[in-house]
Amino acid sequence: MTARAHPDDADQQLQRLLEGEPPAVAQLVRRLREVVRSAHPDLRERVNLGWHGLAFHHPRGGYVCALFPRDGGVNVGFEHGADLPDPHGRLLGKGRRTRDVRIEVGSGPEDEEVMIDYLDIAVDMAVDRATG
Repeated sequence: MTARAHPDDADQQLQRLLEGEPPAVAQLVRRLREVVRSAHPDLRERVNLGWHGLAFHHPRGGYVCALFPRDGGVNVGFEHGADLPDPHGRLLGKGRRTRDVRIEVGSGPEDEEVMIDYLDIAVDMAVDRATG
């Protein structure tokens, strides 16, 4: 699924992804989806049921990040998170490639702003890598 897919198809795929999630987690995924789409409207989205996530791809930079509903919150996974600077000290994991920012149910706008900061850096790095 891409952002250019028919809106009903996109919403149906997302609904399928979120089946079985607690309502608060499903609502958080939807809210963060809108945050990502507002911050970077050029990103295309694709539901990946196998990974249980909503992935975002840049037209030139490729896969950038995904929203993964997990245990009472959402892990925002960054494809090249191991290379990202960590200005807020919020990157989790010691992966050789990916790292996450955790957003808990009940989080506020300040957590959205932190996520956008990391997203901005990740998109810039993805585009630089692609055009490098």
